[in-house]
Amino acid sequence: MVTTRDSGSKAAGFRDRFKSYLVNFGTKVTLRRETQVKDSMGRMTETTTNTTSNVKADIQWVTKADLQHLNVGEVEIGDGMLFVQYSADVELEDEFDYNDKRWRITTQIEGEQVTGDVVYLGYIFKKNA
Repeated sequence: MVTTRDSGSKAAGFRDRFKSYLVNFGTKVTLRRETQVKDSMGRMTETTTNTTSNVKADIQWVTKADLQHLNVGEVEIGDGMLFVQYSADVELEDEFDYNDKRWRITTQIEGEQVTGDVVYLGYIFKKNA
């Protein structure tokens, strides 16, 4: 079972180094989450988009070599990978702007684990159509 102990594990040191990396080299992204309001019949009546949080992230682009190793479904060259701290509030379908384009987080990929503790979380994102 995956755990997320804050201290007392080998992963805590890796988390500190990853956080330091993000502080020095990470990209600040503002996540937006869409909320749907439904009526008593379950029909969507209203959609609102809220800014949920600013996070520092490592953004990488999917290459042909990545496709040989990633097994996460519909991933294409030009999609991106977003890596954030294990404690970041990120959900699938969150959106963010980067390089003057809007992107949507579509898939979570397995984050790095050290002795069963999560070090960081990874996500695949695609250009929002």
